Amino acid sequence: MPWPDTAPHRLVRALGRLLEADRPPRILPEVQEYFARMASVLPAGEGAGYERLEASLRDPAFRARFFADRHRAALVRTTFAVTMLKGSEKRNVIPPEAVADLDCRMLAGEDPEEIVGWVRQVIADPHVEVSLTSTPKVPNLSPPDTELYKSLAAALRRRAPGVVVAPEIMVGFTDNWVFRRCGLHGYGFGPFVLDEAEWRRIHGNDERISVENLTAGARCYTEMLLDMAAA
Repeated sequence: MPWPDTAPHRLVRALGRLLEADRPPRILPEVQEYFARMASVLPAGEGAGYERLEASLRDPAFRARFFADRHRAALVRTTFAVTMLKGSEKRNVIPPEAVADLDCRMLAGEDPEEIVGWVRQVIADPHVEVSLTSTPKVPNLSPPDTELYKSLAAALRRRAPGVVVAPEIMVGFTDNWVFRRCGLHGYGFGPFVLDEAEWRRIHGNDERISVENLTAGARCYTEMLLDMAAA
């Protein structure tokens, strides 16, 4: 007969507290620059508050609008996603143990041990164990003032005259963190002008870009490499 404190019930309640918790945001300089640049090209009023993001996030109305967008939210704080759950092998058997795996995307500069401690505090249940399943991949950044970045920006401006180039933190995964640990700079660079339909095809059905877009993008890469060679 079920009771409130079975392992799955405790785990579900703990996960609920974690997913509802409001981890404090932290505005990296690169993220602030990104939003300030965005504010300069967004329609009037849409980018209001972006030029001073830390102060704007203290306003409840702005904060609610900002965090309603998952991408924007992931740019300013560490995120958690429940990806794996394990309990009983049979529907009619209450397991003595239940396990959940979470994918945690750390904001650059965060301390993995501090995050684990914060999760324990939020869960607030001594019967729920919190531990790391692997060595954390600590994120890192490349500054937006290197010769490589300048060459990327110049090539993009030739590709799309009048474009605003801004540094952005990738909220997914990139191998650039490995190169940076070796002392190299790395940036995501896709010099393709995508319309809404092409954006929706990314990692989806019938993923493709036009031949014209591919050709112009390859030319942009070549120009960037030539700029770097001449630097």
